[in-house]
Amino acid sequence: MWGYELILALQSLSRPWLDAFFLLATQLGHHYAYMLILPFVYWAVDRRVGRQLAGVFLASMWLNGLLKEYLTLPRPDPAVVRHLVAEPSPGFPSGHAQGAATLWGYLAAAFRRRWLTALAVALIFLIALSRLYLGVHFPADVLGGLAIGLALVLAFRWLLARSFGARLSLGQRLALVVAVPLLLYPLYQTGTSEQILGFFLGFFAADLVAGHLVAYRERVPLGQQALKLAVGYLGFFALIALHVAFVPVGLPAVLGYSLIALWVALGAPALFRRWGLAGEAPVPPVDAGARRRLRPYVGAAALVLGLVVASSLYVRLAVPPVSPPPVLQTEGVMIIAHRGAPALAPENTLPAFQAALEQGAHMLELDVWRTRDGVVVVIHDETVDRTTDGQGRVGGMSLEELQSLDAGYRFTPDGGFTYPWRGRGVRVPTLEEVLTTFPEARFLIEIKENAPGMPEAVLAVVDAMGARDRVVLASFHDEVIRRVRELAPGIPTGHASGEALRLVVLQRLGLAAFAPPVAEALQVPEWHGPLRVANPGLARLARRQGLAFHVWTVNEVEDMYRIIGLGANGLITDYPDRLRQVLEVLGRNRPEHLFY
Repeated sequence: MWGYELILALQSLSRPWLDAFFLLATQLGHHYAYMLILPFVYWAVDRRVGRQLAGVFLASMWLNGLLKEYLTLPRPDPAVVRHLVAEPSPGFPSGHAQGAATLWGYLAAAFRRRWLTALAVALIFLIALSRLYLGVHFPADVLGGLAIGLALVLAFRWLLARSFGARLSLGQRLALVVAVPLLLYPLYQTGTSEQILGFFLGFFAADLVAGHLVAYRERVPLGQQALKLAVGYLGFFALIALHVAFVPVGLPAVLGYSLIALWVALGAPALFRRWGLAGEAPVPPVDAGARRRLRPYVGAAALVLGLVVASSLYVRLAVPPVSPPPVLQTEGVMIIAHRGAPALAPENTLPAFQAALEQGAHMLELDVWRTRDGVVVVIHDETVDRTTDGQGRVGGMSLEELQSLDAGYRFTPDGGFTYPWRGRGVRVPTLEEVLTTFPEARFLIEIKENAPGMPEAVLAVVDAMGARDRVVLASFHDEVIRRVRELAPGIPTGHASGEALRLVVLQRLGLAAFAPPVAEALQVPEWHGPLRVANPGLARLARRQGLAFHVWTVNEVEDMYRIIGLGANGLITDYPDRLRQVLEVLGRNRPEHLFY
């Protein structure tokens, strides 16, 4: 993505007052600002325009999140430009720019007032420019966000002009309002996605009949307007506070936000009427027929409220978070060296582990198998073919035969031009050797062999070395990790493949908050085929459940920045030196200011 020159040129103008100005300007494009603006338009300016604005804006922000989720394009490198705010999501398209173009562009198109058009242009430009000055977007990110936002405004206005959807019956429209959020939810989950889909569901389900059941005038005398907005916002933010404090992530969160939206469309307007803040109602008061039509909404709202409350209580009482053991705790992001430092020395060997520790690794990841004579050795593959000068299965060799091989024979740092570790006596080490050689190091031990007696053999070595307090045991095999937990319930474990798959599927369906944690750590790849496994929703779930969330195998610098922003507790990498440098850069780019 082009544009470092423009960002650096803008940042060359930096002054403390200018930093503060753009930090304030960027807040105008934050979703909290829109949470103030959208209800204001609906309650106090024009209910019809507020309804339309909510539709196009929610659609725009959901699309923005989906594009970020699957394109995963990088933000500017904080080693090159200064980041004045922390932004965890991918870069393209800019959500601030797209949101500003959508909201202010639609308001300008709907009301056609010169002053409002001028204000909209100024705000869109200022918010977009702030993203460049703050160093968190490339120009292409900002231009892409502006183009998508304005295109959606034009498309929405075109559809309105042709009365799109007017031929649908009330029941058909209600079915779409309910079905669309629930069908879209599995595509990606973030806190913002839950807000958007929940608000869409609750707001439009209620608004279909709200204008007939709880009529009010948007523009009333100033005193009434102030009281009306105070009532509306007080209930609105009180409900949001309760939601944030008590409602679990996933579908309960979506349903919770739908109730908040119900307050905007039905609850607050009902109070406006009841407390004499509605002005002269534009339609007759609610009659008996209208009350009958309102009953299904009241019943549905009561049911949803019951589900949200029951879900919150169940998760709090039946799904307590785990307590991370000391071996999984570190200040900041944990550097987990994948097979040591295989870019610097032969993988899974003593030199590789030594190099990783010298490069700042907090934990060493290694793989274990057994030899023919039952010794637990450290090697990744079931055979020795890829990493040594020999051939054959590890389990078919004695320890003496295995250690007669040259474990540095295949290592090449330059793609085959040189082999600097050949003939230097590098061997396949035993697990006992590794634990003895590095008595202070922490280890993530992956049990590769799925055979009876393997968990017992590994635990025997760990206990003989007195290393229970500095190891985490993991395996792709569910039966292996379950056996480990039976034998040594005090040793922290990772999720096996089947366990992780179930958690990921439940998370995509919005139900993972109901599943009690089975391990202390969750280690996943960022992608599995086209599916993004390490997504923001899974990271939030791990944090809520107290799990250490580790992503593997992260080797590119731009991926490291993105996944750290995602909320990972640790990165498993072949390049602990690169990750250390990334963390140093991030440490230098944490400005102290008023707004974050």
